[in-house]
Amino acid sequence: MTIPSPALSSRMLLCILALSLPAQAGTTPTIATGKMLGDTCASCHGTRGKSFDEYMPSLAGIDRKQLIKAMQDYRGDRRASVVMNRIAKGYSDPEIEAIADYFSRIK
Repeated sequence: MTIPSPALSSRMLLCILALSLPAQAGTTPTIATGKMLGDTCASCHGTRGKSFDEYMPSLAGIDRKQLIKAMQDYRGDRRASVVMNRIAKGYSDPEIEAIADYFSRIK
């Protein structure tokens, strides 16, 4: 039995990877739901955006446009917050809109 050379193994791996790309190239990336994205806010803003105390703003029932603007301002460093500036940078505009849709519908 012969052991394939490292160069041959690398080429085989590249061929396998190349063959798998076309199947993925035509797929549309999916955006997470507003609920799923909003669940990540629970540790600070409470379950379903209902804050634990008066020191943390509730997100439940917040005006959609207000939340979108706030998140975009945090992301662009136009609104100061050590934590939120970092968190907001991780969200795209469609994700921010999905989060705003989710929290604005909670009563």
